[in-house]
Amino acid sequence: MLEKLKSILLACLILSSLFLTYHLWFGRPPLEKGSSPYYEYAYFTPAPLPSAIVQPSEIIFSEGEEIYLFYRGEQQYIDLCEKGLQLIEDRLEVEKAAHAAKESITERLKTAPATLVYNFNPPVPLEYLATGSANRYTNNIEKIIFIWEREQLDVFLEGEDLLCITVPGIEYPQEDFLPAIKKPYMRLPSLLALDFGSQDTGAEPDNTGEASAVSEVEEEKTPSEAIEEIPEELAFLTEVEINVASDIYLPLEDIYAAEVTLQKEELHQEKLIRAFFLDLSMARRIEERDGALYFTNGEKGLRIYPSGLLEYTAPHQERRHSDISYSAALQKGAESHALYGGWLPDIYLSEAEKVEGGYRFIWRAFFDGFVLEGGDIGIEMLINEQGVSFYRRMCYVFGEELAGRKPFRSYKEALAQALLLKKERLTKNEVTLLSLKPVYYLLQEENIEKAVPAWHINFAETGVIYLHWDTLEPLI
Repeated sequence: MLEKLKSILLACLILSSLFLTYHLWFGRPPLEKGSSPYYEYAYFTPAPLPSAIVQPSEIIFSEGEEIYLFYRGEQQYIDLCEKGLQLIEDRLEVEKAAHAAKESITERLKTAPATLVYNFNPPVPLEYLATGSANRYTNNIEKIIFIWEREQLDVFLEGEDLLCITVPGIEYPQEDFLPAIKKPYMRLPSLLALDFGSQDTGAEPDNTGEASAVSEVEEEKTPSEAIEEIPEELAFLTEVEINVASDIYLPLEDIYAAEVTLQKEELHQEKLIRAFFLDLSMARRIEERDGALYFTNGEKGLRIYPSGLLEYTAPHQERRHSDISYSAALQKGAESHALYGGWLPDIYLSEAEKVEGGYRFIWRAFFDGFVLEGGDIGIEMLINEQGVSFYRRMCYVFGEELAGRKPFRSYKEALAQALLLKKERLTKNEVTLLSLKPVYYLLQEENIEKAVPAWHINFAETGVIYLHWDTLEPLI
């Protein structure tokens, strides 16, 4: 009898051991889904309001034939964003919205005394802008157009559909809403030619050859004489036709800029690690040969490089496929951004892409209207219904200008120089210009990191090239 009891007890112990071992290895849920009364997430900054998650990529104010533009990071842009979104929140009655034909707005834009356009790239969910819209419309808004006419303001919300909402009692001009400082811009024509024979385009190169592609032509020279004096290596530029693929706006006045110091953001390391791993005792710490620190709990990993770059991966979440709406992904991405290092004042969402099972978001830094480009800078996030499966962060804080401001070389000089540098890749006398804009470029030399003003030029045939704003030398 005693032997039988011992056998039963031994069998129970073996079964309980197998059960506990299985539960330990396969039954433990991810830390994000586990509820613990002892730990809570520590956010670096509060998550922004929904209306501030996606902000316009540019704001265009038109008065007659005059065009004025405002870009992220400029004070006028910030003021217009606040005033425009406040007007939408206070005065827009979404339930009174009426569908409009997109063709009908073209003539309105031509004849209206004044228009204000907010271009959104990426788009913004309508429910983020106007309360009560979620139940009626699911539009993702790509453009908001304010048109003043007589004693009313018509607001057009353009996405998959075009909605029009009339706000009575708002006369033009509305001084407390319109921009106080206006910088005139022009839109590039759909077809550009580098005509070296005309005074405004420039023709002959300077003595340095590489520093400038073209310079001003003497007034007394005729176009034919000027073209004859162009060196052979530049002559092909007179035959190149540049197709402008999209709307590109450039200021009519000189663009002034200077090099700016950069400082890497400093994040509290223990707080950062705790944001990814609620219980630090569950994360294994590994110091790698290149000086990077790697933390993992077997399900996800966080790598912090000596340069300040951090990368986080959660492969088990990436393998789970589920649908998530654009609106929900934005909200979850904004909250994760606040948790994993926080929102910097000059960071804006610049790209949003639908990927398998979720969305890919990219945030970039802007200063005085210029975006900071180059290297692995900015913030990238892959997000799905389960959470963040990938996160990369490398942010800088802008400091002081290193010297006095200088004007950018003309955009035509920059285009000519870019074509000269990529001449061997051109197979015909026709190129497509995808983008052209002044930016800041991250330059790293002799342990010094700074933001250098540059022309960002992207031809479909050559890819992106960055040219120094003063010398037009290529930046690598």
